Amino acid sequence: MPKIVLHEFPGGAGVPSVSPPCTKVELALRLARAEFKVRQVRSGAEARRVSRTGRLPVLEIDGERIADSNLILDRLETLFPEAGLAPDDPQQRVVDRLWEHFATDAIYWTGFALRWVNPPTREIFLDALFGRASWLTRRMVRLFFVPAQRRRAEIHGAGLKDAGTLLGEVDRALAMAETGLAGGPFLQGRDRPARGDLALASLHVQAGFRGRREPLLERLERRPALVEHLRRTLAACGIDGPAWLTPTSTP
Repeated sequence: MPKIVLHEFPGGAGVPSVSPPCTKVELALRLARAEFKVRQVRSGAEARRVSRTGRLPVLEIDGERIADSNLILDRLETLFPEAGLAPDDPQQRVVDRLWEHFATDAIYWTGFALRWVNPPTREIFLDALFGRASWLTRRMVRLFFVPAQRRRAEIHGAGLKDAGTLLGEVDRALAMAETGLAGGPFLQGRDRPARGDLALASLHVQAGFRGRREPLLERLERRPALVEHLRRTLAACGIDGPAWLTPTSTP
């Protein structure tokens, strides 16, 4: 077996990583029952030593480093063909990949903008992430890290939208996911999760990060089918999830 190391940002309270793409890769590794080590990266400088872009996740396989969560899952499909990371049926594979890109490359940026640009949700997130840090760390985060993240969101376009528009996009995405689960328990009526399910779960598990109430959590709680999908996906990967995600969800 290859030696596998996942470089990711830390999470906490039942969430593998604060980064949805990092979380998606860890879920895929766990679903594949791969043997791997996690190396938590706690600063931008450290991330740049691992990744030329400074972005994570990075998966190291026998010394070779692969960036971008979609490319990483492509490699994992090759390494673990028996894991079922993608459906066997060609048509379902196409739809599954569309779900993955919808979650990872589109809705991800909506959540990113809510976290870093919209003041009310940004304050909730900063308190969860840095509330116990020193005064100096929190000051440095506000002076340098927050503006950098805001610029990333603005370059992508999501950071230029107001809160109402962003939350409207969240509502539409949740409604689409709920429709995609018709006949579930997983997308396309399958009996086990694939890449699209992992991508959605990596976003939804961020709700209520470290016990904070925020708009995504309130919206998920109104959609029991999505809560159950998240619980089932995490369970398939051997993760209990955050405290708000209990086994008493609607079956």
